[in-house]
Order: sequence, then C-alpha cells, then structure tokens
Amino acid sequence: MINLAMAQLHGVSIHEIGVKNENEGIKISDNGIDITDETLKDLLFTYFFKSFKEPEFYGFTFSNDDVTLNPMFNFAKAIFRDPGLLHNQSVFIAKHLYEQSSHPNIKAGDLMVAYISDLVIEDQTVDAIGIFKSESKDAFLKIQHDAKQIHLDYEKGVNVDKLDKGCLILNAEESDGYQVCIIDKGNKNNEAQFWKDDFLNLKPKNDDYHNTKNVIDLTKAFIKDRLIPEFELEKFEQAGILNRSKEYFKRVERFEDEDYEERIFFSNKEIIDDFKEYKQEYIENTQKPLDNTFFVSPEAYKKNARYLRSVIKLDKNFHIYVHGNHDLIEKNSDEKGKFYKIYYEEES
Repeated sequence: MINLAMAQLHGVSIHEIGVKNENEGIKISDNGIDITDETLKDLLFTYFFKSFKEPEFYGFTFSNDDVTLNPMFNFAKAIFRDPGLLHNQSVFIAKHLYEQSSHPNIKAGDLMVAYISDLVIEDQTVDAIGIFKSESKDAFLKIQHDAKQIHLDYEKGVNVDKLDKGCLILNAEESDGYQVCIIDKGNKNNEAQFWKDDFLNLKPKNDDYHNTKNVIDLTKAFIKDRLIPEFELEKFEQAGILNRSKEYFKRVERFEDEDYEERIFFSNKEIIDDFKEYKQEYIENTQKPLDNTFFVSPEAYKKNARYLRSVIKLDKNFHIYVHGNHDLIEKNSDEKGKFYKIYYEEES
C-alpha cells in the first residue's frame, strides 16, 4: 500500500509526445512547474497514485544484464543525486520515450515527470520519481453563470481517475536497478510491450511476491498446456488441482517445491515429472524467476487467487463452483444426456 500522508511534491515537468511513425516529433517545455496550490497537488496525487493499489516491483536491466547501460536507470540516478536536475533529465526521458515509441498502436500524449519525497510504500519511506503518460482525454461539461444566464459548454482534459501509463521509480536498491512499479492500461492484451520492455527495460524482482505469483501462473499454464491435452483431465479433476493449489498458498507460510508438487498432484509421479519438465521450459520461455523455496506473499496470493477459481460451465444453464474436495463430484451420462452427481452434507 502507498501512504501519501507525509509525501511532498517538488516539481513537475510536462512535455508533449507525438506519434513517431507519423514523424510528429515532441514539444519540450522550457521549464518545470512548481506546484503550490494544495488542491492541484491533491488532484495530481490522485492521478499519480490511485492506480497503484498493490505495487508489484520490477528493476531496471539491460540486454547484457549491465544495468548501467540502461538510459532510464541513468536518468533516474542523476535525479536522485540532484533533484534540481528534474527538468533537465525529464527532457532526456521525453526524447528517449519518443525514440522507443515505434509500435503502430502507440498513441500521442502528454508526459509528466515528477519528483516526490517522503513517500511510504510497503513500510519503507523513500523518495520517488514518477513518470506518467496520458493518451486519452475525457470530455467535461462546463457550466458558467452570469447575471442573466447560465451557459453550458464542454472542455476536454485528463481524467485524474484514469492513468494510461505510469511508472514509479523508488530510490531503493540502486545496485539492483532500483525498485520500479508500473501501470500500462493500454497493453492488457500485449499489443505492445514498449512501455515496460523498450522504454523502461524492466525485469521482475526475484522476491516473494513474484515467486508466489509466478507459481500460480505456472500451475494454471501447466493444466492448460499439458494436463488437459495429455492426461485428458475432466473439469472436476482440474478443479481439484486448482483448489489444492489455492489452499496450499492460503495455509502455508513457506513454499517448498517438492511439498507443493506432492500435495496438489496427489504424489502422482508421472504428472510431477511432467510438471518439473514444464517448469524448466516455462522459466526459459518467460524469463520469470522461480525459486524452489520462498515465503508465500499474502499480497500476491490475494491478488492472484481468483485465477485459481474453479468453475464448471454447463451449456448456458448452470455453473458449478468447486470450492473443495473434487471427490464429491461424479460425472456420468444416461439416455437423457451428460450429468454431474454432487454429494453434500448440508444445504444452506
């Protein structure tokens, strides 16, 4: 969670970023803006931080793992060394963003670069650099009163509740590429990864949060890619594995890979061996860190547990939500068609 109670905004620089494929260029502002109006500061804080509800940490990297070659790492390092360089470095950031914005789906927008001190995030107090890009404008009704008439018009502007792209660079773990959080609402379908990969060049932090999240993602992918086609699992059997995985992360404090595999696959050696093989392929293909043992992150479990939800959808008539023992479900068929038999003790 992010606590803004003591946070101070020390300046904002704004530049206009055009569409590179159409050679629109960029418009650089001459100076930064000192924000003295408290209402404006509060609106900016809403815009900057509202979307970062459960921060997920990344770190700067580079193709050869030498983070000192990452331009964004160096821009951030210069600002943290001397916050007075905020506007100067924001110009370099704007130019770097424009040069990396070659994907056809990337839109023009306004870039804000801000320096914030005394930000409390995950129980640590740090200074931060915020980088925010607005690509969409909303229409707002404008009502004006004079002595005889009320006039109605509209204006277009940035909605402070809708952040298109954002990045928080925390002045922590510099040697490991800082701690970085990102928002990219325009890339949920992976149409373009330029914000995370090309512009920022980030890698996930190898921490408990990402390990927990990655094992959940791995389990879902394994069921879909291997278990269903190779072992022809029934829906209720898939539900049983998902529920055992969910209960594991809910109840244990420390993840152990062998313990996890034994519990969720009921010690089935053939499936466990297949899971181990798939895990290595998954790590190589996704470049996601996956330790064999780590402390389970309650935040990652809470955020990702919904992906372990088990629902059996039967035509358009029924949904069966499986929360526990899949052995209480049987599948069969008769002259009327397919059916599930469900055993229970109490009806509520």
